[in-house]
Amino acid sequence: MNKKDIETSKRKITLFSLIVTIVLVIIKIFVAYISNSIGVLSEALNNGLDLVTALIVFFSIRLAARPPDKDHTYGHGKYENLSALIELIVIFLLSSFIIYKSIQRIILRDFNLTLNIYIFIILIISIILNIIRVYFIGRATKRFNSFALKAEFLNYSSDIFSSIIVLGGLFLSRYGFQIADPIASIVVALFVLILTLKLSFKVIRDLMDYVPAEITEKINEVLIKNPDVKKIDRLKIHEVGNVKFINLDLCISENLYLTQVEKIKRNLKKEIKSKIPEAELIIEINSDFSEDNIAAMAKKVLSEFRDIYDVHNVLVCNIGGKIDLSVHIETSKKFNLEYIENFTKIAEDKIKKRVKNIRSVYIHSEDFKDHEDWHDITNKSKVMIERIKKEISEIIEPQTCHNFTILEKDNHFNIAFHCRLDKKINIKKAHNISNTIENLIKNKFKNTSEVIVHLEPN
Repeated sequence: MNKKDIETSKRKITLFSLIVTIVLVIIKIFVAYISNSIGVLSEALNNGLDLVTALIVFFSIRLAARPPDKDHTYGHGKYENLSALIELIVIFLLSSFIIYKSIQRIILRDFNLTLNIYIFIILIISIILNIIRVYFIGRATKRFNSFALKAEFLNYSSDIFSSIIVLGGLFLSRYGFQIADPIASIVVALFVLILTLKLSFKVIRDLMDYVPAEITEKINEVLIKNPDVKKIDRLKIHEVGNVKFINLDLCISENLYLTQVEKIKRNLKKEIKSKIPEAELIIEINSDFSEDNIAAMAKKVLSEFRDIYDVHNVLVCNIGGKIDLSVHIETSKKFNLEYIENFTKIAEDKIKKRVKNIRSVYIHSEDFKDHEDWHDITNKSKVMIERIKKEISEIIEPQTCHNFTILEKDNHFNIAFHCRLDKKINIKKAHNISNTIENLIKNKFKNTSEVIVHLEPN
């Protein structure tokens, strides 16, 4: 059953309950009037207030069914809890009033009753009608796990017992034991008070965002059994109506592909929902870096700063058991030096707290160059390309250099090209060669902003 069908079923049940309440109010007011019974009067008042609370529940369920909006991002399910609390308060006040009136009648010895067989028949019919109502509300309560319907079920179940006790009191009163009528009223009221207080604690706890410990334990059980989950950074649960909104921040194994991460999230959601069907999950995934992966840890710390747009060129130097770390960051060119110095100092302190044995942190700031407008002048730069080949000829064979791209903006250049080296050369030596070429070109061509050399095996 989808959400729309559930809310439609809830409205039908509450509408049926409302009609039954109206019928019972009319019946019991009539019986109370002709019999002068405090027990029946208390029943009539009970059903009269039931009419008010049934209207509250009917309209609250309609409000609770509204979809989330900008003012209620988790939906309107709390209206059900609020209506249940109002109903319970009303029941409490009613019970107190019944006890007061019953004690008053006992003290004043006011036992004047007018009873006949028709009164008993009418009351028996009202009990049967209430039993039918409680049966349908009980089924709906189990299906929908609604606090408002639970309160309705409690209220109308207690009505059945109270009606039976009142009926018994009237029977005893007819045969001379006239004090039975107010005593029956007191017994009914005390019974209702106990049940009301019990459910009140549950409703208030829900309004205070209480979540049963077994819910958290079920989620933890799923997470602990999953081998990909290395650490639980945060687990938060917010319940609205019968929907549990679960927010998870998890650390998983590093070096996983995005498709693997998405698969982990899908599996976790499926398994948690199998244990908590009414759950809505938001899962945030982070990599669980080892203490030895200093570069990844530094990138993670720096990426938490909103003013840092990119992190690159991370260099970790081991100096006699101590670590020197240098890293380049890109940030907005609108920031002045003082502002950049302030947040980079905070970043340095955070890195020092996270990385053991660190001696120094050097953060080099650059302006962010994303989506800049450049002009491709490669076809017009044959002279420049030949000059580049000549300048680097002592480092690498010029004929191996190919796929040149020359970009220009405001008389500044970005140069990129491919070169071939011996396929057996190790990566360290290859990197040194590419750095030497890049630095040489920057020195010879003063307006060069960026040089990228892609090395290929020959």
